[in-house]
Amino acid sequence: MIKLGVRVHGLRPELVLAIIVAKDVWMDQGTHLVVTSVIDGVHKSGSAHYSGRAVDLRSHELQDPARAQVALAAALGPDFDVVLEGVGTPGAHIHVEFDPKSPY
Repeated sequence: MIKLGVRVHGLRPELVLAIIVAKDVWMDQGTHLVVTSVIDGVHKSGSAHYSGRAVDLRSHELQDPARAQVALAAALGPDFDVVLEGVGTPGAHIHVEFDPKSPY
């Protein structure tokens, strides 16, 4: 599910794959995936969000957000950064960023 108002225009295909994989990780924890930010919202200057290389996924409904973060990182591999942010807050989320470590 994509939160109302989230803009996905310009999302890189690699992030579409990450969202599909994340959906399964969230289902394993008994909840539905919610995409809370892609190219919208306010992010730091130069953020990968603005180039369609990052997505934020709601995590406060997960039974074990840290386990989900580890599972998602393992499933996506080294070309993705998967970071748990805002732990313990209503805005808690897992930030997923396509960040290839070697050239194509």
